Amino acid sequence: MKTWDLNTGASKLDEAADSLQIAWREATEHWDDETSRKFLQDYLGPLAPRVTRALDAVHRLMQVLNKAERECSDV
Repeated sequence: MKTWDLNTGASKLDEAADSLQIAWREATEHWDDETSRKFLQDYLGPLAPRVTRALDAVHRLMQVLNKAERECSDV
């Protein structure tokens, strides 16, 4: 029996990142100045690769936990 649920959190993170990208595209239709470019450079630009790395790490962790569960149930 699984005592963890990493899929729900990972899905929420992925959906939030998608929503943020959509909101940013809509915002830039009306906000295109030096401040918006600085915001993109300092905050939003670095966020996407970090989210990708986090989701990859969660996926790897799920594989490890599933393997550990299988190995422990074989005992």
